[in-house]
Amino acid sequence: MIDPSLVQGDPFNAPTPGQSLTDTPGQWGWEKPSIVSDPQQAYEGLVESLKGPVLKESLGKLMYIGVTIETLVSGLVKKGFAEGAFSPDVAELIKPLLARYLIREANKRGIKVNIVNEFPKPPMSDEDTIDLLRKFNPKEFMKLSEKIEKKEEKLPKVIEQKGFMDMGDE
Repeated sequence: MIDPSLVQGDPFNAPTPGQSLTDTPGQWGWEKPSIVSDPQQAYEGLVESLKGPVLKESLGKLMYIGVTIETLVSGLVKKGFAEGAFSPDVAELIKPLLARYLIREANKRGIKVNIVNEFPKPPMSDEDTIDLLRKFNPKEFMKLSEKIEKKEEKLPKVIEQKGFMDMGDE
């Protein structure tokens, strides 16, 4: 039996279907025209923001522990888009330049970087999948567990087969 305490949060604390259609338009950065539409300006502004001491140190540590350049670049441009700084098109255009900048910064510090994410060589095991499901999506894990329990209840019980000589006086 699955422990119900694994499911956290209120299941009714979710947006109502269609709620986004009734919200006030222009509330989010991506609902407005982007601040910068020139890829060069977007790149230069983003690189300038990366030169701050805190962010520079954080990025260096992330590259040192093995976070890929691809992941860092994707996160940075998503943040820029979410804040309305530039459009998704501009974000895609500046990704290669931003990757080159991060690689250069890592090389200056003597950090060997991982450039792109690799697919896992062996496929993920069912046990790993279930563990990740339990950790990141407990509601779906509960549903799956309940389905499995219902199917197991419907299965006929297996009776141990005995040979004729083993039966004795039954």
